[in-house]
Amino acid sequence: MFSGKKTSNGRINISPDGSMRYETISEQAHQVGLAVGAVTSVPISHATPGAWMAHNDSRQNGYAIANEGIWGDPNTTGDANLPYYGGGHGNTLPPIDVLIGGGHPAWYLNNPYVDESIVQKLRSESDQTDKPRFIERIAGSPDGGLRLLSLSTDSMTKKLVGLFGGETGNLEYRLADGSGANPENPSLAQMTMAAINLLNQNPKGFVLLVEGGAIDFASHHNNLDQVIGEVIDFNEAIQAAVEWVEDAQSPATWENTLIVVTADHETGYLTQAPGVYPDHPLGEVSPRTLQLEKGCLTTCLRASWEDTNENSEIDLGETVYWAWNSTYHTNSLVPVYFHGRVPLSYSLLVTGVDPVRGEYIDNTAIYRLLNAALSPQTLLYLPLVTR
Repeated sequence: MFSGKKTSNGRINISPDGSMRYETISEQAHQVGLAVGAVTSVPISHATPGAWMAHNDSRQNGYAIANEGIWGDPNTTGDANLPYYGGGHGNTLPPIDVLIGGGHPAWYLNNPYVDESIVQKLRSESDQTDKPRFIERIAGSPDGGLRLLSLSTDSMTKKLVGLFGGETGNLEYRLADGSGANPENPSLAQMTMAAINLLNQNPKGFVLLVEGGAIDFASHHNNLDQVIGEVIDFNEAIQAAVEWVEDAQSPATWENTLIVVTADHETGYLTQAPGVYPDHPLGEVSPRTLQLEKGCLTTCLRASWEDTNENSEIDLGETVYWAWNSTYHTNSLVPVYFHGRVPLSYSLLVTGVDPVRGEYIDNTAIYRLLNAALSPQTLLYLPLVTR
């Protein structure tokens, strides 16, 4: 999606044989003078932001990927022979200008994405004019979003790294009823606007990746309550970006801005019921049916249904509202939306026709679209990507 080239599963912008670096859309944006940023609700060096800002033999080398995104050198804070520091393929300079997300090691202990040496270096350099300003989650300080937004509008802030998150690396899940999120962390919308505030200082414009990545974690866990909350959080981030474009005081308009909303894959194979293809709508989704969701023994992995005899089996005659059939990624088609200055005809991107969902595109077509948007006539480009 970000380089237009295929590679082996697990590699980050490196050819399958490991011999070649793939140039990314963020590198090309820097080459034409745009600012570059990334925002995510999962660890800052997870696969999607990693693919946006780094090159590595393995997505598992989170420390090297974080180093490359923040400082350009994948071994800034650790040698390549250390765990999670290997696999680099040289420097990426300049590094991106804004990076905000999860993975703080004070909450996510012994995690493979951000180690304490990265945090210490960010803290020690935060007041240096040529280094990124650093902001992090503070225990007992329920104003993470407001602190982040304030720093993003500070005249001294030219680059920014924000590190938040919880015990599993992502920002604590927002649930369908709005509960769950911890105010020590910013919302995805607040992180999006903080990035826009800073990147907008560049008169030529910017590219920004916004990932609502925790929906993937929730889908691996087959938890629809968490999935719905994460979708709401992501929708609010999109709405914040749209309102910024439409604000009369903004330099952005729909004539010079492109927003792309898509996913890199589906997770969990969510269907109406066991044995039903995913082209049918789910049944009733409500607080009541969310409470009914639980594991089922044989016909699927987890589901919401009226288990009248409480045997954890979906029996004949019992009403089923939805079912999870996998804990992994699937090859189900995912939606893609474009709005604003679309530089290519959609028909040029179409790869084939699905008998149920109609025309579809290959994931590399997203890169073709973004690359075309980097023409001299395009001042601003804002991709938003969820999982």
